[in-house]
Amino acid sequence: MGKWRIRAATALVISTATTPILFAPEADAVKFGKRTLKQGMKGSDVRVLQKSLRRLKLQTRATGYFGGQTTKKVKRLEDGRGWRVDGKVQRRDAKRIKGMVAKQKARKRARRLAAGAQAFPIPGPHNFGGASARFGAGRSGHSHQGQDVFAACGERLLAAQSGRVKVEAYQGSGAGHYLVIDGADGIDYVYMHLLKASWANKGTVVQRGWQIGKVGQSGNASGCHLHFELWTAPGWYSGGRPYDPLPSLLQWDSYS
Repeated sequence: MGKWRIRAATALVISTATTPILFAPEADAVKFGKRTLKQGMKGSDVRVLQKSLRRLKLQTRATGYFGGQTTKKVKRLEDGRGWRVDGKVQRRDAKRIKGMVAKQKARKRARRLAAGAQAFPIPGPHNFGGASARFGAGRSGHSHQGQDVFAACGERLLAAQSGRVKVEAYQGSGAGHYLVIDGADGIDYVYMHLLKASWANKGTVVQRGWQIGKVGQSGNASGCHLHFELWTAPGWYSGGRPYDPLPSLLQWDSYS
């Protein structure tokens, strides 16, 4: 009996000692602002903090680990704002930082609209895939005429430019639910693989930034994504030609 108790006690010590390792993944799921952050901590909320600092022109690597560099940048922010300088981010500080980032985004959007720039078509999380997603990539019997932008099914899809809907249709063997919008700038904007038919029928005038559908994988598609094309005047299969939309997408994405 004595031996059993000693072994049980030893096992308990070992279990307690390893708890931080076993439960570290749970910390990764903490929402930014739910706990006080300080040096030595890690998690997705730390990564959000680091990205926010970067947006506020305090260059910080988004590693998810609150190290010395992050502490230094937090102190610089605190000092510049007249906050208590301790290198920690408490809940009220997180709320302030969120507000600052939101104001910065609003100013960017205002400048973008004032400059007449297009809206990025997917406001939610997204990525541009690999080489096969690029304009000109090889396909069976043809080349890829657009750029794929991957996002979760159901993410909002926005009109990149104001214009009139030229085509709203469905193609089961290829594009799925798709839209072609004759842009106000003379360029045709093509959106393919929508989750379902858009509310914007042929002839509908839409404004830049309006939601025209949702990201899907209708038609011949692997995974949820937007297949996006740009065509020169006079337009889509009417004398125009497609060109690589990635440089434009990257530019619009930088405004968001």
